[in-house]
Amino acid sequence: MILINIKVMCMKLFFTLLLLFVSYVDLIASDADSLRPRIVEFPRHIHLYTKIGPSYSQIEIDNPDIDESLLFKPNPQSLIGFGFSYSWLGLGFSLQLPAEPGNLEKYGKTQKFDFEAHITARRFMVDLTLKSYKGFYFFNADDYIDSWNDGDDYPQIPNLQTVSIATSFAYIFSPDRYSANAAYSHTKAMRRSGGSWMLGGYISLNGVGSDSSIVPLVIKEYVDPKLDIRNVIFSNFGISFGYSHLFTLWRKYYISFTLLPGLSFQNVVQQSSIDNTVKEFNALSMRNITRFSLGKNGDKFYWGLSAYVESTFLKHNSSQLALNSGHTEIFLGYRLDTSNWRFMKGVDRVMHPRFLRFITGKPPVRE
Repeated sequence: MILINIKVMCMKLFFTLLLLFVSYVDLIASDADSLRPRIVEFPRHIHLYTKIGPSYSQIEIDNPDIDESLLFKPNPQSLIGFGFSYSWLGLGFSLQLPAEPGNLEKYGKTQKFDFEAHITARRFMVDLTLKSYKGFYFFNADDYIDSWNDGDDYPQIPNLQTVSIATSFAYIFSPDRYSANAAYSHTKAMRRSGGSWMLGGYISLNGVGSDSSIVPLVIKEYVDPKLDIRNVIFSNFGISFGYSHLFTLWRKYYISFTLLPGLSFQNVVQQSSIDNTVKEFNALSMRNITRFSLGKNGDKFYWGLSAYVESTFLKHNSSQLALNSGHTEIFLGYRLDTSNWRFMKGVDRVMHPRFLRFITGKPPVRE
């Protein structure tokens, strides 16, 4: 318990110092940058990018009778992606990298389908996810299994499966002070710090199940979180309210974050792992979206690290199950100037028809 408290205190101290440092740099830069435009646009540029990093869906189970949460993760295979964006249109694709030698023996095999779409506009942020994962391993086995040593194969649960379908949106109240495009899609840039409050909503459908129990006997041999469920489906419909901010640092470096907690009406259908009885009930629940990005957003090149996490919670007696999904990626992008490409005038007319300009905006001004 003392060790846990020390860890919590260290984390709080780290984030406090980080916030003070960023605020100090932001205060120094504000005077020098007061005459600069806050948001810089690149209306005639095609943005080319590549990224690499893992996408995931993981299960965390918490119970007040156990010291640490149980964490089940999929095989940590990374994705490499390529794409481009111009104006309001963006296209991209990703390929799964081959597993490293020995990974299948250590972590087990994960079958997965993973789709994410994140749409950013001047006043809106929209997130769409569709994920299906089967095959997990017990990540923090060292907390409970004395005979397990670092480097050993993890306890594996090949029949544990998750499914997530979710969509959420957020309205940005101050688009003149904050740009989600600058923070996450990088089709714009911010040269002065700014933030905005956001209000939104979400709908999600989630499922977690196994052939016997979500927490298998191989784990209950060491710790029992009293989560006696074989399958559970829980849907959420709710509202969210949060804040997003981007701090500009020196030489066009930046740090941005988004915290969007939500409260939802939740419908739960679960099957007992003891007698296979089915129970349905309604409850209030939480769902959180967290985004983070840091790097350099220059006039031609942009690069950095970004992360997206959405967490949905399910209460079962004294236990709580959290389904966390998202991605962490390193990205590199380049802006290709099309100012002298004459044929782009025709492209602009097609992408910005007069009857849809209330949605697409006006086409860029060209000579």
